[in-house]
Amino acid sequence: MSNPQSITVKEVCDLAEDFFHGVASGEAGSSIARLFLHPDARLHAPEGEAFSLEDHRLLHTRWTDEKHLLGDFYLTTISDDPPRVRAVGTVYWEARNVKAASTGPGLIKAIAGEDWVIERRPDGKLCFVLYHTTFFHPLPGSATIVL
Repeated sequence: MSNPQSITVKEVCDLAEDFFHGVASGEAGSSIARLFLHPDARLHAPEGEAFSLEDHRLLHTRWTDEKHLLGDFYLTTISDDPPRVRAVGTVYWEARNVKAASTGPGLIKAIAGEDWVIERRPDGKLCFVLYHTTFFHPLPGSATIVL
């Protein structure tokens, strides 16, 4: 019998969808912080850089027409009190460079490896404890990513 507080893959995907919707819509870092245990959270990139939530929002202003599609995610229970899991999986990301959007296709297509620690709060909602993108692989035919 499973623990009623167990975190499910569906719940993790719902949390991720909420986050990616906020990213694609330009939601302020101070607002998207509601999805994180710590409001001053950092998003860790493959190259070792750590972005604040607001710096991450500003980074994404370079792109438009963003799409995030979740691949398979696998959960490992870390703790039952508080309920905490490690979620590992992939996300397909595509977007257009803002500058290229008016002059040509400029479609970026990539797969990102995600490794998250997620916790259930006392109110029952999930939040990211740690957000780490472990790899970022542009796909064949992808436009160049301009940072």
